[in-house]
Amino acid sequence: MKKNTKPKPLENHRNAWILSVAAGITSLILDRKAFDPFNTPKLICILLLSSWLMGHLLYSYRKEYIKYKSIDGTILIISMVFIISMMVATIFSESKILAITGDAFRRNGLLQYLSLTIILLISIRVFDFENTLKIYKVAIFISLIMSLYGLLQISGNDFYAWNNPYNSMISTVGNPNFAAALLAIFTLICFSALRITKFSFSIKIIAILTICLSLVAIYLSDSRQGLVTISIGLMFYITFSLYSKSQKLGVIASIIFTSIALLGILGMLQKGPFSNFLYKESVSVRGFYWRAGIDMFKEFPFTGVGLDNFGAYFKEFREVEYPLRYGFDITSSNAHNTVIQLFSTGGLFVGLSYLLLLIYVFITGLKLVIDSKTEEKNIALGLLTAWIAFQAQTLISIDNIGVSIWGWLLSGAILGLARNKEQVSVRGQENRLKKNQVRINVFQPLTSLLFLIPSIFISYQLLQADRDLLLARDYVNPAITQNKNTVNFFANQVIQNPLAINYYKLQAALFTYEMGDTSLAEQEIYFLYKKDPKNIDILKSLLAIETKKNNIAKVIDIRLKIAQEDPWNAQNYFELCKKYIEIGDFEKASSLKKKIVTFAPNSEYANEVNLLPGLN
Repeated sequence: MKKNTKPKPLENHRNAWILSVAAGITSLILDRKAFDPFNTPKLICILLLSSWLMGHLLYSYRKEYIKYKSIDGTILIISMVFIISMMVATIFSESKILAITGDAFRRNGLLQYLSLTIILLISIRVFDFENTLKIYKVAIFISLIMSLYGLLQISGNDFYAWNNPYNSMISTVGNPNFAAALLAIFTLICFSALRITKFSFSIKIIAILTICLSLVAIYLSDSRQGLVTISIGLMFYITFSLYSKSQKLGVIASIIFTSIALLGILGMLQKGPFSNFLYKESVSVRGFYWRAGIDMFKEFPFTGVGLDNFGAYFKEFREVEYPLRYGFDITSSNAHNTVIQLFSTGGLFVGLSYLLLLIYVFITGLKLVIDSKTEEKNIALGLLTAWIAFQAQTLISIDNIGVSIWGWLLSGAILGLARNKEQVSVRGQENRLKKNQVRINVFQPLTSLLFLIPSIFISYQLLQADRDLLLARDYVNPAITQNKNTVNFFANQVIQNPLAINYYKLQAALFTYEMGDTSLAEQEIYFLYKKDPKNIDILKSLLAIETKKNNIAKVIDIRLKIAQEDPWNAQNYFELCKKYIEIGDFEKASSLKKKIVTFAPNSEYANEVNLLPGLN
């Protein structure tokens, strides 16, 4: 048999390794010198990766024409609608820098989704059944590292003393739920690898070890999210495997597992026989986030409230029961459901195009598994199972970059395998490439550099803002007066940074205020207020400043503005009521008393307001 020496387009072997390893690095990377040590470095990682790969993507489109009825053409159209809609939503966002870079400790803005979309598109062109094995190998290796680090954290021997209010098992993604969900996805990939004959015995042994360590870490993390994610993935995998052998067995399994899944969902909502095992308040509370997000979408159907601006509007749209149950100052910066988050912050076209993308990947993946045989079926089923698990956790979770990159990479791999099956080589194309070889070889690196240079500038500014803010915070100590200049220097660096979000600039101004430079700090905070009048953190900072100055008129004005953005805050109304009494306006004070007693009759503020003098 003649050996096939035809070179693979796009140097797929190398790019498959780059994509797989970069996904692993993104999940692992953190920066202890950054104010946000987890999300900012991960954003920078995918931004630089996608910028360089943009040259490869355009090069591939140039040398191979796209048929619009193909997988390439369909997904390109969906992706273009998604990104253009996001750009439009960014234009209509009140805080455009936040929409572009993403909110603090989230980074779910335009840059993230643009980067992930590019990674998806290039993955489709890179991955075939041979190259996809690299995803398995990297996932097994990264899962081993993350599970070992998670267990080290649980044992109390972490390398770093994180300021962590959660369970200690946060691994390298900053939260037990994110860590457990990612380990669950990796566990399913490891499990699927055991049935792939192309993997050596040693790799399968490592996969088994990794499964055991990951399951222990997930269990000890006390995260129901990880256990549910694994369960859903396994049920899908087993059902499809049985269906491949016998349609009857597959149908029976699907009925059984669907029933179990429904009981599991009911248990998470504190109903049914599994409620004692699956219910957690942190899962139940998500209903408030979802309903607030849906209401935001209804109010702003076409543009949303602004990319990653959920936190700026949550208190305005939250139900009255939420603050009564969890506290008047408790808030959320995310809908904890990716689809609702995108509809509420990006509007109709962002949400619909994302949904269409999910549906297309799912249907294509199912068809791929059904049409594949033996080894190819095992590879495809493993990827689709991990993808299903990823999508399951997005129903109740935030779109964390360290986790999300795997969802988008898996999407691209699934579509890449399907494309590989449908692709028909165009005759004469290879000759055309040879004639233009010098020009094309220059085209890719130059194009990559064209995109990489501005991305390096953006990455530098993002990283610098995080590092300057952390340094300013570390030097804050009013008792050490010689630190004042140092704090002011780093704080001013943040304030002058063009890509620093308003939250960072506010924190920088507050650090200078704490060190005694009050006039400049006040000036900056009022400037931020003019740019971002809905920001409750800014309003609260102004409130603290004016309260300290005993400026009653301004305190009342600020509290009225807070009431507009946070209409169910009994604490704010109570303090406002006291100020009205202080200036002798008992009519307005009495009106606020009735409001507090009406919507928060069992709160401490309802009891305290009844003790205030001179009220009806």
